[in-house]
Amino acid sequence: MRWLALILFLLPVTGSAAEVTRVTYIDATSLKLNPNNSYFGLLLKLALEKSSAEYGPYELKSLDIEISQKRHLRELEKGTIDVFWTMTSYSREAEARVIRIPLTKGMYGIRLLAINQDDKDKFANISSLKELANLNAIQGRDWPDTQVLRLNRLEVNTNIAESDLYPFLAQHTNNYFPRGVTEIFAETDSRSVSAVAVESHLMLVYPAAMYFFVARNNEALAQRLEFGLKQAQADGSFDELFYGFPPHREAFERANFGKRRIWHLDNPLLPRTSNAQDISNMQREVIERFSGKQ
Repeated sequence: MRWLALILFLLPVTGSAAEVTRVTYIDATSLKLNPNNSYFGLLLKLALEKSSAEYGPYELKSLDIEISQKRHLRELEKGTIDVFWTMTSYSREAEARVIRIPLTKGMYGIRLLAINQDDKDKFANISSLKELANLNAIQGRDWPDTQVLRLNRLEVNTNIAESDLYPFLAQHTNNYFPRGVTEIFAETDSRSVSAVAVESHLMLVYPAAMYFFVARNNEALAQRLEFGLKQAQADGSFDELFYGFPPHREAFERANFGKRRIWHLDNPLLPRTSNAQDISNMQREVIERFSGKQ
């Protein structure tokens, strides 16, 4: 018994098995009228589940409130929330710690256009980016893709509150609202605004990565999420969730990729640490998969 007591005394006490990783994030699925948003919560849960054997149990809590991306970063630093997802940029990665695994295979860089119904014929006749630049894109002021559009010489209006972007579009012609392919149909359907339509001929594509971000000093959570996401990629559960998520599949089937004019844009805001070619390959995989080219 003495030897047993001595051995137990000398063993390192990590406590990792008993520690619970508590993770709070903002969902806002119902407030944003976008069921697609719940995908990120499911993926977050998958990453935590896949890392449970290595890192221990977890508790996941969602807050159903709507705040700007800029405030997300502030709340992350304050510790009000532990993780959020956004399209990456140099400034984003300077403000928070990034987990550099693309969450949506570059889908937020595949942009379809929400337009005013009365502009359908006008957009159907657009044949160049220069012609598109004669109209105004509407975007959130602090969204990374706002600068991407401007750097590609497209006109962008950011003087509209984020919550008013669709109502503004319903009331004004000569504008368009570029949205990720996995966002746009859910958003326009849930609003049931007959004056707004999804333009059916054009598509903007640029390499863009949506990542999980945590506070700069939260190395433990960053390591756990990276481990869990890689495990999910390796065992196929990542792709199973991505392609099996009903709003994704519906959006890809409705997008009619094969019938669209595609304009490829540069994304100078994509950090060099993100492999633009890998992201473009992911985008091509999805486009080809749902345009009958595989």
